Order: sequence, then structure tokens, then C-alpha cells
Amino acid sequence: MLCVAAFVVLLVLGAVSAKYRALLRRAWGCVSRRVTFRPCDTSFREDVKNSLLAPLALRSPRLVRPASIAIEVTAWAMVLSLVVSGYVVARSGLNLVAYGTCNKENPQACSLSATQGCSIDSQTPTFAASLLDGDVVGAFRNEFSSLADTITAVPGRFRTWDGAQYATSHASYLGGYRDGLPTALEVIDPGCQFCAQLFTNIEESGFAEANNLTYIVYPITLSFVPKFANSPLVAQYLTAIQLLESADGAPADDPTDWFILEQVFTGSREDGTGWQVWLNEQASPEQAEAQLQAWLAEAGYDQDAISEVDALADSARVEEAIAQGRAVVEDEIRTLTVPTLIANGDLHLGVVETTDLEAMR
Repeated sequence: MLCVAAFVVLLVLGAVSAKYRALLRRAWGCVSRRVTFRPCDTSFREDVKNSLLAPLALRSPRLVRPASIAIEVTAWAMVLSLVVSGYVVARSGLNLVAYGTCNKENPQACSLSATQGCSIDSQTPTFAASLLDGDVVGAFRNEFSSLADTITAVPGRFRTWDGAQYATSHASYLGGYRDGLPTALEVIDPGCQFCAQLFTNIEESGFAEANNLTYIVYPITLSFVPKFANSPLVAQYLTAIQLLESADGAPADDPTDWFILEQVFTGSREDGTGWQVWLNEQASPEQAEAQLQAWLAEAGYDQDAISEVDALADSARVEEAIAQGRAVVEDEIRTLTVPTLIANGDLHLGVVETTDLEAMR
């Protein structure tokens, strides 16, 4: 490993001074033999070591042997560090291409990502966390499994995307479904402020007038705890409404779930607090449920219809529908950012600006 470490050092020195380039060529010859599993040029290796140990041999001969060992250890450490650093850079680059973030475990921690969105953090322990827990095998298994997933996700970012391919059987469409228009699909969490921003941009751009816009509701969880306290409850009600209003097999012309989403994303309480903020930070589950029922009444539901939605929202049927949507997001769309928009043949991560949405009309 000494010749490899020397090559790295000489590569830097050779860039600023010509006197090191002859040694650099010798070092490269040694490295090229190493990478092809052939013996290194021992004369070069000894020349490097002797040049480092000669001053010490004159002053303290007894320290030559331990210093020689230290040089070998340092060379190994340097090469290992270079290999690990190269791997981390390559992995981060692949993650950036595949997911729009260099940090797959904690997407918002990546400073290279310009995406505005709520991150879907990985539930798998990091490599370092697994090592600290003493799970060495699990650390390497999870790391290589994650890398394999990233590599397989990269080609998908360059293909043509079709929102209709991922729309659920009970999907509802903003303004109703219209034949002849392309299907656009969002992945949303009712508690994510960036989903609210995208909703506003869509309204301002008129994007939904030129597309059949639908969504998959995806309540983000962190260690199996909701990222936004009442998002799972809102998701249950939205899904129950979709199932009831598409019971005849056709999407509703004026879907109520979109009315509720508009209240959550753009509406405010009398005291000026946004409904989304109130649901995320202030409302108890009972208060949130009462408000959802109040919105249903405002949309024209009578008490019997509200009770039907309430019962269905807490049923296994809705739980299964949400789980199916979650599987589509994680296994097929494979995004780590909410919102994600499939439109105009592309996958758009995070908030899409109004001008960009206008260009997709």
C-alpha cells in the first residue's frame, strides 16, 4: 500500500512541480501492477521508505523499525480512507440522481439538493448506527442493499412517466375526470407545508384545467410515528370519501375530498391560524375529527352520510387502500420527497413553481 499512498501524494506534488513527475511515473507503474494483482516494484517501494527513514536512521537507529511499521500502517490508513471517500462520493452522486438528495437516510440533510419538500426518512438503521449496535453483518447488508436499490432506481429517472399508471382504482380528480386530458398525479401528505404550497401553485397556474389531477395520500412516518400528528386521520377520511364517491366505478364530478384538501391547504381559522398548522400542532384527534365532519356537512353531507364516512374511515378497507398507496409510492414511484408530481412525462420532486406548471398546461 505504500506505493499507492506515495502515488496519491506525488500526484498532488507533481501538479505543482515538475521535479516530482519522474517519481510519479514510477509510482503509477507500481500502482498499475497492484490493481492488476501483480507484485509491485520493490525497488520503488524501498526507495520511498528509505527516503523517509534515512534522517531517523542517522539520529535514532533503534526507532527505524517501529517507524517503518508506522509508515506501513499510515499508508494502509490513507488508502483505506481514499477508498471509503471515493465510495461515499459515488454513492452520494447516485442518490442525487435517483432521489434528488445525496443523503438517502435523511434527505433534508443534503445541502446539494435544491428540492423544497418534506423528506421521507429511511426506517433502516444507518451504517454507523448498526456498527454502534454491534450489528456488523447488518451494517454491510443494509448498506449494499441500499446501494443496489439506488442503482436500480437511477434508470427510472430518465424514462417517460405516466400518472395514469399509478392512479388508484378509487382515485378522485380535481374538477372531475375529463376524457382526452392527460393524467397528472401527486404524492401528498396533508400535513406537509410544501404540499400546501404546490396546491396553491397549481390553483394559480391553471394546471388542473389542462390535466386530470389526482393524488396518492402518503402520511409520512418517522420510526413508525406520524411526522404530522393528524395526517393519518385526514388520510383515512380522504380515502373513505374517495371509496364512497367512486362506488359506482366512476370518479365523482365534484369530489368532496378535494374540497377538504382545499380547506386544509389554503383555509384558516377565525383567529388567523391556518387549518394545516392547527391540525399539525394544536388539534387533538377528537378535535381534528370533529372539524373533518364539519367540512363534510359544509360540503352537503347529512348526518347519516357523515356517520358512514366516519365508520369507513376506521375500517380495514381504508387501511388496506392506504397501505396499497404507500406501496406504490415506495416500491414503484420510489420517491423520498413529498410532494412529488408526475406530469408532462416527468417526475418532479418537491414544490413545482407556478411558471413551470404553466408551461405544462
